[in-house]
Amino acid sequence: MSFFNVLKKIQPVTDSDEQLRHHILWFIFIRVILYTLLLGITILLQSRERQVILPPLFFILAFLVSVYGYSIGSALILQKKNLRIRRFGLIQLLSDTLFIALLVYATGCSQSIFTSVFILPTIAGGLILYRVGGLIPASASTLLYGSVLTLEYLRIIPSYFLDFRYNVVEDFQVSMNIFAVFGLTLFLIAILSSIIAVRLRTTEDALSLTELKFDRLLLLYKQIFDNIVTGIITLDDNGRITSFNPAASDITGYSPDEVSGRKLSNIFSQIQTDDQNRHVTDFKVKDGNMIRLGYSCSELRMSSEPLLTEPTYASCKVITLQDISQLEKMEQQVRNAEKMAAIGEMSASVAHDFRNPLAAISGSAQLLSMEMNETDNNRNTTQNELMNIILRESDRMAKTITDFLHYARPATPDLKWFNLKSLVNETVESVSNDADECEINVTIPEDVDIFCDKQQIQIALTHLLKNSCHASQQTIELVEITAEPATDNDSEYIILEVIDKGVGIDPAIHDRLFEPFFTTREDTAGLGLVIVQQIIASHKGKLEIISQPGQGCTVRMRLPMPNP
Repeated sequence: MSFFNVLKKIQPVTDSDEQLRHHILWFIFIRVILYTLLLGITILLQSRERQVILPPLFFILAFLVSVYGYSIGSALILQKKNLRIRRFGLIQLLSDTLFIALLVYATGCSQSIFTSVFILPTIAGGLILYRVGGLIPASASTLLYGSVLTLEYLRIIPSYFLDFRYNVVEDFQVSMNIFAVFGLTLFLIAILSSIIAVRLRTTEDALSLTELKFDRLLLLYKQIFDNIVTGIITLDDNGRITSFNPAASDITGYSPDEVSGRKLSNIFSQIQTDDQNRHVTDFKVKDGNMIRLGYSCSELRMSSEPLLTEPTYASCKVITLQDISQLEKMEQQVRNAEKMAAIGEMSASVAHDFRNPLAAISGSAQLLSMEMNETDNNRNTTQNELMNIILRESDRMAKTITDFLHYARPATPDLKWFNLKSLVNETVESVSNDADECEINVTIPEDVDIFCDKQQIQIALTHLLKNSCHASQQTIELVEITAEPATDNDSEYIILEVIDKGVGIDPAIHDRLFEPFFTTREDTAGLGLVIVQQIIASHKGKLEIISQPGQGCTVRMRLPMPNP
C-alpha cells in the first residue's frame, strides 16, 4: 500500500472544544517560551569567532514584546465561550508562521539559523487540527520562506547584515533549490505529523474505550462476586487465599481480613482441592456449629508474565461452596412425603377392602336384630345391648373409613351451579337427625347460587356442623350458618360461615387443628377439619378459624365465583 493510499484511509478525528482550547493554550505558552529561549541563548552564546546574524537589541526586544502581547491577548480571547475554536487555532498557527518569517528575515534570510523553527507550527497544526491543521501552516511557511528568499535575491535586506560575515545568494537556481527542499520537507512533516496525530488519537480513543469496558467488566465482576449467594474462594499457586466473597463469610463465619493471605489447608482443612468433583462434607464454622457443606474446586490458568511471547501460567484455583443443610433437610422431607404418599395409597386400598366386609357385618347384624324381634319379643337385655353395640360400632367404623378415604384420595371438584340455601337445608336436616338437641339456624338469602362441587361442599358442611353441635352441647345457643356474596378487586366470592357459641378452641392446640388424626374427642378419627381444608383448597378458596376459649368458634370459608 502506497504512502498516499495510507493517507486517504485516515479517518478524520476531531477533539471536543474543551480539548482544543486546552491544546491551543499550551501552544501559545510554548511559543512564548520558545522565542525567549531561542533569542536569549543566541545572544548569550554570541562570540567573535562564531557570530550569528542578529538585529540590534532594540528590534529583538520589540519583537519579543510583540510576541508576548499577541500571546497574552490570544490567551484572553481564548476564554470566550462562544469562540469558534478551530478557526481561532488556525489563526494562531498562521500568526506563528508570520513571526517565524520575520525572525528568519531579520537573522540572515537563507543563512538564518532559525529556519528550522518553521517546523513548529507545521507539527503543532498536525497534532492539534490533524490533516488540515498541518497542511495549511506548511503552505503558509513555504510561501513566507519563498518571499524571504525572493527579498534576499532582490537584495532587499537589512543594512546591518553587512556588519556580519554575510554572503548574498546571487544564483537563482541555488535559491530555488533551497526553496524546493524546504517546501518539500515542510509538507512531508505536515503529512507525517497528521498521520501520527490521527493514529495517536485513534489509539487513545481505543484505549479509553477499552478502559471503560474494563471498568464496567470489573464493576460487573465485583457486583457478581459480592452479591452471589454461592461462596467463592480463590487461591494462588501456593494455596493461599487471595479473595473471599461475602457469601463465603456468611457460610464459614470468617471475615475476608481473617483469611486473606493464609493457606486454605490451615484454616479449612475439610476442603480438599485435589480434584474437580463435587464434594459434600461436615464443616465446622467459626462459632463451632456443624453444617453440611457442598463445594467444588476448579483450576484457573492465570498468566504470570503477560508481556512475554510465551507467557508462563500459574496454577491458581477457585472454590465454590454452599451450605446445603436446609437443602438436605428439604430432600429428606420430600423423600418422607413420597414415602407417606405410598403408605397413604396402600392404606386407602386396605381401608377400601375393609369397607365391604364391614358392610356385610353391619347388614347381617341388622337382619339378625330384626329376626330376633319378630321371633322373641322377650329376648334378654344383654343380647339387645350387644346387638346395639355391634350396630353402633359398625356405623362408627364405616364413617371413619369413609373419612379416611376422603382424606387419602381427594376427588377433583365437579363444579356446577346450584342453590346454596337448598344444600345447606339438606345438610342441616341430616345433621339434626344424628345430633340430638342441636338447633341450627340458617341465615342465607334465597337467591344465592354458588359454582362448586355440591357433594364436597355438603361433606365439608357436615363435618363443621357436627363439630359445632358437639362444642355447643353445654349451651342453649343456636348454631348459625350465614352466607353472603362479596367482591374484592373485581373478583366475586361467597363468604360462608358456621358460627357456634360453644367452649371455643384452646390457643395451645390452634396450630395443630389441621394435623391428620389429631383430635380432642374420642368418637372421631381427627380427619374432619383436614378434609374441610382439602375441599376448600381444591376450590381455590380460603379457610379461616376464629375462636377464643369460652367464646365460641367461627369457621369462615371464602369460595371464589367465576366472573360473569
